[in-house]
Amino acid sequence: MRRDGLLALGFAIVVVVGGWWAGLVQEPPRRLDLVGYALAAAAAGGLAWRRRAPQVPVAVAAGITSVYLLAGYPFGPVLLTVVWGMFEYARRRPLRESALAAAVATAVSVAAVLPRMASHLDLPAVGLLLWGACWLAVPWSIGAVVYMRRQAQIEKQEELVRRTLLEERIRVSREVHDVAGHGFAVVAMQAGVALVVLDERPEQAREALRAIRDTSRAALGELRAVIENIDSPADIGALVEQVRAAGVEVALEHDGLAGASERQRRIAYEVVRESLTDVLRHAEGATAAVEIGHAGGSVTVRISNDGERHDAAEPGPTGAAETRTNTPTGAYGHGIEGMRERVEAAGGSFEVRTERGFEVHARIPR
Repeated sequence: MRRDGLLALGFAIVVVVGGWWAGLVQEPPRRLDLVGYALAAAAAGGLAWRRRAPQVPVAVAAGITSVYLLAGYPFGPVLLTVVWGMFEYARRRPLRESALAAAVATAVSVAAVLPRMASHLDLPAVGLLLWGACWLAVPWSIGAVVYMRRQAQIEKQEELVRRTLLEERIRVSREVHDVAGHGFAVVAMQAGVALVVLDERPEQAREALRAIRDTSRAALGELRAVIENIDSPADIGALVEQVRAAGVEVALEHDGLAGASERQRRIAYEVVRESLTDVLRHAEGATAAVEIGHAGGSVTVRISNDGERHDAAEPGPTGAAETRTNTPTGAYGHGIEGMRERVEAAGGSFEVRTERGFEVHARIPR
């Protein structure tokens, strides 16, 4: 408000000085006096509310300027107060509202000028009057364009926020699905082992129960990290150990991912986790191999197993990579499809093959 007040004060000085000069070069019905100067200054003073109450400048300018002109004071910069006020209102208020205000302000201004021109109302005078009325539409048009551009930018930002929130919800739901799916698959496997050997091998049953406890704790920790939006450590070695403890033989070839980014590590971890969960669920008795490499800025992940999937639908052509269009949801699960989307969103490639077992290939660029 202080800044706008100083601006209005500066503009009032310009209007007053300009009106004084205009009075020297014109022959108005009435010379400028203290009342005329006060009216000119007041018309400009409404701009002090241009942001707090944008209807004030245009209303004050149109009303006071009309009184100024009807009183017979000279034409001059005081007319610019209506122009500026109209522009401010148009760029801050909806189009329908500002258009109505512009029409009213224009009608009031024209009505104030018309009596002074009635005595010599010839064709040039009428043309000048009409031109003045049209010219008052210019500041409204410019302000309306500014308003529409700003509204478009606001809507674009709001849409971006909505899309980002939706993507985050989808990410969290997939994370919860993958973490819970892996944890429950390991727990179910260990529970089955404990039931089988409970009477004959109590020590092995005890080991299975310990594995259930450790896996449950790890899964709860990962779920808590997902909910709190904190990335849990992407420890592929610990993940493989969990699956081994569930009774699946897993060979791990891992170069440590020296130089890989945290995002690459995280996506590689999620691909391995979901693929091994798939082995636990659908390929009982299979052995798996995990190969992870890092070269040329890209991380490559390969997970394979030699078992037959118990729930597999009709497989695709032998040796062909399954794609999004021909991969049955029941065959690979939402988690695998979610990993495909995540890898491809990072600019990488993802393939699932069904030749001689089940095999996943992923490349994650930097």
